[in-house]
Amino acid sequence: MSRRRSTPGRPRTKPAEERYADLLDAAEQVLVERGIHAARIDEVTERAGVAIGTFYLYFGSKNDLMLALRARFNDRLARRQDAAVSALPKDDWVGRLDAWLSDAVRAYLVHAELHDVLYDHTPINANSTVQVALDTENAHLDAFRRLIAERRDAPKDAPDPAMAANLIYSAWYGATHMLLHHQADEIDRLADDLIASITDLAHRYLRVEP
Repeated sequence: MSRRRSTPGRPRTKPAEERYADLLDAAEQVLVERGIHAARIDEVTERAGVAIGTFYLYFGSKNDLMLALRARFNDRLARRQDAAVSALPKDDWVGRLDAWLSDAVRAYLVHAELHDVLYDHTPINANSTVQVALDTENAHLDAFRRLIAERRDAPKDAPDPAMAANLIYSAWYGATHMLLHHQADEIDRLADDLIASITDLAHRYLRVEP
C-alpha cells in the first residue's frame, strides 16, 4: 500500500492565529509605506503570502482591518506599560504613575510612524478619503484608568479616576504628537521636558502631595 509523500519544501498550513498575525504584520508594513488611502488589500495579502480570500476569512473590509490593527497596537502598548509599572512595588503608586507617563511618551516616539498612519495623522494621509469607525475600546487608556484607581490614599477632592484618565491621557497624547514637528535632534531633549511637565500636571490634578 503506497503512502502519499509531502512535496519537499512545501510549507505546512499555518494555524489560523498565525495567518491572522501575518496579515496584521503585512498590513502594518504596507500602511507605513503607502498610507491608508493608497494601501490595497491585495498588497497586504501578497506581503503576507496568502490568497485574497483568506483576508476575508478574518476581515470584512479595510475598516475592519484598521480596527484590528489599532486594537493590537493599543494592546501592545498596554503590555509594555504594564511591564514598566510592574517593575515598581504596588505601594509606590506615585512612582508607578510617573513610570507610566514617562514610558507612554517614549513608546509613542518609538512607534510614531506606525501610530500616526493608523490614526491618520501623517501628511501622507492628510487627504485620505478612508473613514475608519471610532474605536469602542482602548486597552491603553483603560490600563491608565485602572492605574489611577489603584491609589489607596486619594484625598476627598481627588478627581474621578475615569475623568482623570481621559484628561491626562489626552494631554500627554496631544503634546507628544506635537514633538514630531521638531527636528529629530531636538526630540530627545524636548521629550525629557515634556515628561517633566506632564508629570507635574498629573500630580497637581490628582492632588499628589509634593
